Amino acid sequence: MSAQSTKDRLREARRRIASVEKWQLDYLFDLGFQGWVVHMGVIALTSFFLAYSFDYAPWVLFWGAGMAVLSASLAALCRVYVSRQPVPLPLALKAGWAHSALTALVGLFWGGGAFGAAQGSFQVLLIYTLALGGTALGAVSSQHAMLRSCFISLWTSIPLLAGAHFMHANFPPSAVNASLIVLYALILTILSVRMNDFLLSNVELTRRLDRQLVEMTEITRELDLARRDAEEANLSKSRFLAQASHDLRQPIHAISLFTACLRDAGLGAEEQQMVDNIDRSLHSVSGLFRSLLDIAALDVGKVEAKLVPVAIGEVLEDVARQNAQLAGHAGIRLTRVPCDLWVSVDPALLATMVQNIVSNAIKYAPGSKVLIGCRRRGGRLSVEICDQGPGIPQADVAKIFDEFYRVDEPAQRAQEGLGLGLSIVRRLAALQGLEVKVRSVRGQGTRVMIDGLALAGARGAGPRQGPALPAHPLRGLHILLIDDDESVLAATAMLLAKWGCVVSEASRLPEERTGCDLIVTDFDLGGDYTAAQCLKDIRALEGADIPAVIITGHGEEEVRKQLGDDAVPVIAKPVRPAQLRSTITAQKLMMEAGRTAAQ
Repeated sequence: MSAQSTKDRLREARRRIASVEKWQLDYLFDLGFQGWVVHMGVIALTSFFLAYSFDYAPWVLFWGAGMAVLSASLAALCRVYVSRQPVPLPLALKAGWAHSALTALVGLFWGGGAFGAAQGSFQVLLIYTLALGGTALGAVSSQHAMLRSCFISLWTSIPLLAGAHFMHANFPPSAVNASLIVLYALILTILSVRMNDFLLSNVELTRRLDRQLVEMTEITRELDLARRDAEEANLSKSRFLAQASHDLRQPIHAISLFTACLRDAGLGAEEQQMVDNIDRSLHSVSGLFRSLLDIAALDVGKVEAKLVPVAIGEVLEDVARQNAQLAGHAGIRLTRVPCDLWVSVDPALLATMVQNIVSNAIKYAPGSKVLIGCRRRGGRLSVEICDQGPGIPQADVAKIFDEFYRVDEPAQRAQEGLGLGLSIVRRLAALQGLEVKVRSVRGQGTRVMIDGLALAGARGAGPRQGPALPAHPLRGLHILLIDDDESVLAATAMLLAKWGCVVSEASRLPEERTGCDLIVTDFDLGGDYTAAQCLKDIRALEGADIPAVIITGHGEEEVRKQLGDDAVPVIAKPVRPAQLRSTITAQKLMMEAGRTAAQ
């Protein structure tokens, strides 16, 4: 070891002895009371032994009385210090110096008593040495938190004990004993330093952990605030989208109906082309808006799957019918392969999935053929949508289900969209325990498969299995049309009238009977009044259970819960005229089938 390192160690030792922190004093006095009570017991036994050995010599009585007073003083000092916590630092430092001073006196009394014990036989000195040695070891265990008092206790008593042994008779053995006692003091000194090191390390570790705990607490608090902000932002987004689902769909819905009316107004070729362009643009806006609302509803967990037996052919027929006009504009031959099987599925969610896939096929495979059909696989049914478009690069196939992901190719970038359609498809599939797979070959086309549909028993012929539609199937049908939006009410009434319907218009509940055959109503009718209450009021007014069609800007599941009647068709805005016409036609056929059965 170099001289410089030795100096550094000595300098550090002096610093540790001189500088005392508040926590060291607290630790010292907390351990001290019990130690000094035990010390009083050792003093009492040692005093009795010395008095017996020296026939109650005066120095023994003085030694025992002094040690008793010092021990009691130190015990009282420890008790008072602990009972008055927290002790201010200046007062704590004074108490520390008082402890060191009293400890020095105790050490001197122990050392002085050794010279008295040396006046007797070696056995007396040996027993005294054992008592002092045990006390010194106890001092290390109870005072190592403050090295100053610990060192004072050791080096005011043990060196004097060594001197007493050196002066005892039988000089050579006594010198050996004295040397061993000094070595014992050195060992206790090293032990006290090591224990102090261990204590300081624990304290530093505790402080570091406390700092980290404070940091973690602060981070946790910040994360909690961030989580609350995110939740509030999410709730705000949900509230906005809930409002937007009605307010923004209203004008789109009205434009769609007015466009359908224009198409039947005998326009010229150029004007008809303009109407077609408006209709296609409107369909694009409607698709983007619906995707945003669907993904928002999935994010907040508002979408729940209700599996019921469904005729899969009817679901696919509806999707094909709704997309027939758009496919014609894109030069696509949209074909559906008939299927008479029934499956256990949520029909609304499945229709949304197929609709999104078909929309993608129409958008990205113009001028080709799109086929919708079913295939049995392993005791289950798979719905497949195949197109003959340009296909998808293999590197992108695994990513097309990610939100907002779009294939980075000129033909893909030219199309409008957010890249949400297939993400919605996969998430809706997961809700129903289904799996979506994609196979694509560049230059040959793409096949999207919805696998895992469980087969279910048929529930009899549905309403769409009635007779073929006549040329004007809605002519003469009396419809009570209710909507609190004047533009939507006017557009819908105009369209229904063009289909040959007799229309009674109202913005809320009519004041008197209308004798209507069918009710077509918006769900929100202003304030807290909804179609759920309106249907009850109208049916009570008409005195008959009149069938109805609900048009809404809210989620279908939410509306069905409030209606409490799964037999009432619910159509989401913006409504395609073909979808509205087919729904009303189906309701008329059900009414005719019911009258026929009654006869």
